Amino acid sequence: MATLRDLLGGISQEDLARRLGVTVVTISRWERGVTPTTLTVPQAKALQRELKSIGMDIADLPDDLSKFHSSDPADRN
Repeated sequence: MATLRDLLGGISQEDLARRLGVTVVTISRWERGVTPTTLTVPQAKALQRELKSIGMDIADLPDDLSKFHSSDPADRN
């Protein structure tokens, strides 16, 4: 999620939380790997809107978002 925040222009955890409809604590837990990233349908749709704004799609994300920080595309699946 930190990489996603960077791609979205360096937005804060608070901004991403607001955009996805989750709490800042949830974003922090996802980024620290405390809890797995899980989204409701409305949250997934919000994520898709955010990704679309930067020319990406949910399909571009790895199955394990903890690998999203990797610069190697081979590590993203």
